[in-house]
Amino acid sequence: MGRANPRSYDEYMKAYSVAMLPGRQRDNLSYGGKIIMPPSALARLTQLDLESPWSFQLRNPSNPAASTHAGVLEFIAEEGVVHLPYWMMKTLRLNEGDPIRITGTELPKGKFVKLQAQSVLFLEISDPKAVLEQALRNFSALTQGDIIEISYNSMVFGLLVMETKPGGEGISVLDTDLEVDFAAPVGYVEPERPKPAAPVTMASKLKIDLDSQSPGSSRPGSSLSGGFAGQSTGQTNLSKDGDHWESFKGKGETLGGRKTKGKGISHRKAEQVPEGSKIIRTENRKIVSNDTLETGAKVPAALNLPFGQLFFGFNITPYQPPAAAPGSPETTPQSPQPFASAGNTLTGRSTQPSSSKPKEEKPAEEAKPAHTWGTSGHTLGSRSAPRSNGPLGAGGARAPQVPQRKNKQPVKERSPTPDFGVDDDEIIDIDSD
Repeated sequence: MGRANPRSYDEYMKAYSVAMLPGRQRDNLSYGGKIIMPPSALARLTQLDLESPWSFQLRNPSNPAASTHAGVLEFIAEEGVVHLPYWMMKTLRLNEGDPIRITGTELPKGKFVKLQAQSVLFLEISDPKAVLEQALRNFSALTQGDIIEISYNSMVFGLLVMETKPGGEGISVLDTDLEVDFAAPVGYVEPERPKPAAPVTMASKLKIDLDSQSPGSSRPGSSLSGGFAGQSTGQTNLSKDGDHWESFKGKGETLGGRKTKGKGISHRKAEQVPEGSKIIRTENRKIVSNDTLETGAKVPAALNLPFGQLFFGFNITPYQPPAAAPGSPETTPQSPQPFASAGNTLTGRSTQPSSSKPKEEKPAEEAKPAHTWGTSGHTLGSRSAPRSNGPLGAGGARAPQVPQRKNKQPVKERSPTPDFGVDDDEIIDIDSD
């Protein structure tokens, strides 16, 4: 005889939660995947000679879409009654005493299951795989889409069965090598990754605030001032004329220990130019667009050269003055004369411009005699001054003469004879040979 079909067991019973069982609550029953059946169910399964362990498909007769799979733990329930875990009652949408259909089934051994915790508190478990391995010992089957419940340290965690392999209605987790994967819990937010540390620079070593706009922020202060004298204060100093004082405004000390303070440098804003001016400011760049080209304005064209050709500038045409009209007198440009301007002397007397052209010589008969000073004159008393052989100064005054020494040696007169390169006083030896 062949094996009996597990689906041959098909019974209807009343469903109650495990809380209706007499005695204390058992965690392996409340937080597991097995049910409690009456003794008559054991006799029926034995009569059908079904191979154990037995697995069942549980369905809600009033809602065929609600179904799950479970195993059996004990046969101690009352006749016609079956006790289910509370999470299984919620999955089948059953209330206490509602009818339930129980059908035998055979499930394939599972190879892979993916679970998702329904609370971020599940991440606080130090070793979730070890906890799950211990909790799955109370389960004999898992169904895709169910939310099972496990207990750990008096806390209840819900786990959604997202995926099972092999796929289908459900898998058996008894005597099998099951691979478990966890998805991110519901409500979990990925923490922001820390930004990479900025490279160490000299500014970071000296604790200089490069983004500060206060004057003197880049100058380290002395050790006596406590930190840096140029730390940012969030304020901008203005001068009387509205100039911004931005640099060289900090305090410090010289190498000799004397305290100093910068006077600052004013930076004036660029003057605004009227619209349509040819002056282009840095903040107002002139952009050549298609609209500019369509208006007919003269804009420089793009320099598009073929491949392999270089551009070294345009040929410069030398300037040629326009030709003079026929019949008009030719005019030659006169070059400016140097040293022809007027000016003042050091004493304040004004001078007239003088021409640098050479003077033309006049004939001798046309030349006028130059004025000469006489040798005689008149004194203040209207008496004629005596003539003097010495030189005269301005107004006929006698010029002083340099006194001469009395012991002046007489000058020797030279001999009228030819000079042969010797003096008269020298003795000349003549050799007769």
